[in-house]
Amino acid sequence: MNFPISEKYIYFDSARSGGMCLDLLSWREKHDNLFLHMGSQFRLNNDDFIDNVRNGVGNFFNCNENYIFLTNSFSIGFNSLLSILNPNLKFLLIKNDYPSIIDQVKSNRFKHDFVENTFDLEEKILKKIEKYKPQVLTLSIVQYLNGVYIDLDFFKKIKKKFPKLLIIADGTQFCGTKLFDFDNSAIDILISSGYKWLFSGYGNGFILIKKNFIKDFINKNYNTNIEEFLYGTFEPGNLDTLSFGSLLFSINKISDFGIDKIENRINVLADYAKEKFIDYNLLDYQVKNRVKHSNIFNLKGDDSLYQQLIKNQIICSRRGSGIRVSFNFYNNEKQIDSLLKFFK
Repeated sequence: MNFPISEKYIYFDSARSGGMCLDLLSWREKHDNLFLHMGSQFRLNNDDFIDNVRNGVGNFFNCNENYIFLTNSFSIGFNSLLSILNPNLKFLLIKNDYPSIIDQVKSNRFKHDFVENTFDLEEKILKKIEKYKPQVLTLSIVQYLNGVYIDLDFFKKIKKKFPKLLIIADGTQFCGTKLFDFDNSAIDILISSGYKWLFSGYGNGFILIKKNFIKDFINKNYNTNIEEFLYGTFEPGNLDTLSFGSLLFSINKISDFGIDKIENRINVLADYAKEKFIDYNLLDYQVKNRVKHSNIFNLKGDDSLYQQLIKNQIICSRRGSGIRVSFNFYNNEKQIDSLLKFFK
């Protein structure tokens, strides 16, 4: 996979937006050229096309026994989900998690409480569930601010102790960085956008739902079977073949390349970076003291330093009080060393 953005810059910003590979650009040009010349006839087989996208998502994430829905983004999918859940549910959230999670739970007026986002986050979650007794735990698998990663085995630990708890996960900063088996995970609902680590561009995402669990949490005001109700909720109207075709194209490219190779390379870079960042005292106490971490880091640095990095074609993001960098499989150790030259 050829990503021109990684040749032009030291691109450490996939956590904000993944690059586009040349092959996807070529596919999108062919797609729009067909639309240009065929008009309405271009979508005669649209239902089959969308089914192929769902099947591709199901195969990539091993979600063959459960529900798969397409959505334009995590935020839209999550809001659609909240609109059909029982309004009396109590949510447990992580403090400073992705704003769209927190804001939408609040705006939909669900009862909720927070877990402090500390180095012992998993222990805090278990204690808070025991004390607060929520029906729903909603969190990002990888925290967008500093890359704190919730290991998938921890969700199994939660389920073993609290089997009736509904676990809703945001996979936007996770999906595409590691091999993920939804059917055999302890996550009940996973929602993700595709424009970051899946290299699919904007306007596409997906929702994976455990069939035998969701029905207990839905507000029962519907007059059709649950599957039709969910399709009406998550996929109303026409779905854009360019956006969702881009998602299918990209996950097929990732599959051909090897998600295992991507995961291994990202892990090597993340381990190398974390060790260097600790030596330079660039990490906060929380991240520095966690055993497992993702490929996203928030480094100590001000706006002046951030502007200097951008000026020198090192692309990253300002997040919170620091500078967020994120490493993809097309990055390398020399680029991390180049980044560190700007930190004294």
